[in-house]
Amino acid sequence: MDHKLMEDNLQKIESVVSSKIVFGDGDNIDEIHLVANGHRGPKQIARDVQSVLLATYDIDVDHKKISIAQIPDDTLKRRSSRVRLEGVLRESRDSRATIKVAVSLDGEEYTSSRTGVNSSRNTDRMLVETTLEVVQQASGFEDIFLFDDIRQVPVAGTSIVVICVTGVISGTEHRLCGASVIRNDYDKAVVKATLDAVNRFITK
Repeated sequence: MDHKLMEDNLQKIESVVSSKIVFGDGDNIDEIHLVANGHRGPKQIARDVQSVLLATYDIDVDHKKISIAQIPDDTLKRRSSRVRLEGVLRESRDSRATIKVAVSLDGEEYTSSRTGVNSSRNTDRMLVETTLEVVQQASGFEDIFLFDDIRQVPVAGTSIVVICVTGVISGTEHRLCGASVIRNDYDKAVVKATLDAVNRFITK
């Protein structure tokens, strides 16, 4: 088995910058060490490593053997494509409301939903947080976006919704803001404003 080729194949995984495999007896893998650029979650990278090794070499590796060091590097390429809105649905029943958001990225569709108290302030929060959740699902980030605030701003005879969220990566906080004109669909405007904020973070 070509150990160098195996390391090269792991290095082709998105967000992986370098790789080193520590072998025990024969071809038994004792440890896998990766350096990643911080643009995808370590759990998703680890799953990709397991899939590559199983599909290519028929080797089933315990995730505990995979060590991933996240070193942010803005010179390394991020995604060039943006998360696109596919649909927003609000369902209300008595004092409860359910928000569903569907997006697409690189031709794949992702959906997320949550249910909570049916108040205007809380449904605003649910719209933003459901969008953040589905963006993380689509892009491979995990638990890095936090909802901060939402405001409506009158501009030139129309209303704009402004969203502020915080992106936390490798211990560094980034304030992210997005906006969208409110036309006939307020919920869609909130989701679009949220995507406007985070798309700038996950793409160049």
